[in-house]
Amino acid sequence: MTFAFGERFSLNLRARMQLRYQLEVADDERGARELQQAASVGTARLWISGHVIRPELTFMLQLALADRDFRDGARSPIYDAYVDWRAHRDFNVRVGQFFVPFDRLRTIREWATQLADRSALVWELSLDRDVGLMLYSEHFLGDRSPVAWRVGVFGGGGLHRSATKPLGALWVSRVELRPLGELDDDVDGDLARRPRPALAIGGAVAGSVNTDRARGTTGPRFVGGTTDFVHGAVDLVFKWRGFALQAAYLHRRASVHEIVSRDPEGNVQREPTRSAHGWVAQASYVLALPVELVARLARTLPLTGTDPELAAHLARYGGELVLGANVYFNGHKLKLQADWVARMPPTFSMEAADHTLHVLLDATF
Repeated sequence: MTFAFGERFSLNLRARMQLRYQLEVADDERGARELQQAASVGTARLWISGHVIRPELTFMLQLALADRDFRDGARSPIYDAYVDWRAHRDFNVRVGQFFVPFDRLRTIREWATQLADRSALVWELSLDRDVGLMLYSEHFLGDRSPVAWRVGVFGGGGLHRSATKPLGALWVSRVELRPLGELDDDVDGDLARRPRPALAIGGAVAGSVNTDRARGTTGPRFVGGTTDFVHGAVDLVFKWRGFALQAAYLHRRASVHEIVSRDPEGNVQREPTRSAHGWVAQASYVLALPVELVARLARTLPLTGTDPELAAHLARYGGELVLGANVYFNGHKLKLQADWVARMPPTFSMEAADHTLHVLLDATF
């Protein structure tokens, strides 16, 4: 729904809901297989956007209302809250809370994903939303330039952070190249069945300075101190005639293996940090519309000296295989999705896999 008040102001209202059924087959505490299920509203979102004064000055407010949207003990429903000024082709500004421009597989639009969940690799090693300032250009030095860039500085506290934290920051720099022309690389799949191939290649580096969160911008907070992280990402998106491929390599290394401090009684406490790396590839093909088949393969491995609990978890679940099928009634705005997820050791041993089945009805209006 759009309201326009002359050229100086506009207001858009949109909403999204996802009905989700999940069936799991996993080992219980005794090592026996058991079935568990969950039927829920997977997500519920409300977007308020528009422009003020002039079309180049826009704003966005996204509210997330479902229980699964409240991660890491969050109490606020605010996901995005920013102002964007497209001042010039080569130099634009965004300020507020929004996605850190790190890796493409995390910044794919949330209503435009092909599978029920993003890869476990992305959840572990990506950077999420944060409050900060980003400078960027989609076509640097030319209206048809294949080069895009993004540079940002953020508070480093991550999503839903209102309490104070030790002095620190998160910085990120990303460059993208689209050598074959324009590409909707922030949307999964090739529903338009592009007649010409399109390719986007991106790379980013980031640094979390003096962070108290286990994954940089997400995860539990350290009690006794802070650490620094170095993050790296390389990714690509390719689309042609209904075929789409996404791939990424992600890396995160902490400056120390553990944070050593003393509790109020003077006892030494040690908090290990999380360092890991891995890759993910996701391919899809659109059959006679509106049916699409999707497959994902991912592998996450610990780095030397990382948290022993993370190393043990990845030894058990570091491999991921996903197969899915989607039926589109109105593109990504109304779709029925189903997928099967197998999480297993990074050797991809199916005998040790846990299995999950998802069925989703996703509607944006």
